[in-house]
Amino acid sequence: MKPDYEQIIDTKQRSFTSKKVKRKNRPLLTAAWHFHPEIEICFTQKSNGKRYVGNNISDYYEGDLVMLGSHLPHGFTTLEVCKQTVIQMRYDFLGNHFFDQPELYQIKKLISNSKMGLQFFGHTNIKAQKIIKSIMKHHGMQRLIYLFELLMLLSNSAEFKTICSKEYSTNINPDQLSRMKTVLNFIESNFQEDISISDAAKIINLTDSAFYKFIKRHTKKRFTEILNEYRINHASKKLINTQMTIAEICFDSGFSNLSYFNRKFKDILKSSPSVFRAQYQ
Repeated sequence: MKPDYEQIIDTKQRSFTSKKVKRKNRPLLTAAWHFHPEIEICFTQKSNGKRYVGNNISDYYEGDLVMLGSHLPHGFTTLEVCKQTVIQMRYDFLGNHFFDQPELYQIKKLISNSKMGLQFFGHTNIKAQKIIKSIMKHHGMQRLIYLFELLMLLSNSAEFKTICSKEYSTNINPDQLSRMKTVLNFIESNFQEDISISDAAKIINLTDSAFYKFIKRHTKKRFTEILNEYRINHASKKLINTQMTIAEICFDSGFSNLSYFNRKFKDILKSSPSVFRAQYQ
């Protein structure tokens, strides 16, 4: 079974994502099996079940701490309530060559090893839990400092094991990954404009119908859904960080109809733009 491409969208203005995820249950792998360009650190506070990483299937329990590399397919299935803290970052979230600095050799090695999936235990796990709590509590520079404290801890630890074999590699065609990235880059650069499925299809030399199937197969979403997610993500940041009116933000985000904007905002973020802004104020 091919993993689904998951697009990570963060509604806050920050360089990496940290969030708490809670689910009543997730019994089916078809709903869990996915991959994304972001490196992921996942700590399970509550739950147990099966953890799928690459070509490995393992039991996982409360206190499970794993680091999963870029594009490594993974998923957690459980019949119970699941509470996890998830930290996600792109390799280049601080610049293309940031981790090439000699002082960061150990962290770069950690990131490279995470392509096989890493599970941490012992004192490392206990210390990491405290740092993860600090990441969730703080903002701005302090939050970034705690992230590096976490990466330093993990990179210097011997209390870990790899999850899947070196020989494992995703069966997703690298060309398809590249084309998917091209499409998402196009959307990210042009979502404020009036773009269509035809505009995006031309970027990767597909017909409209072939492009529709390509996007649906790899994201389980329609092109308009992905486009609206980018637009609502942009709008949410404007609501938090500017004094622009909701109508101004609507048009600045690429929407041409205010009622449609309000409806899509509520569909994606589960509140109206005015309520969303009031919560942050």
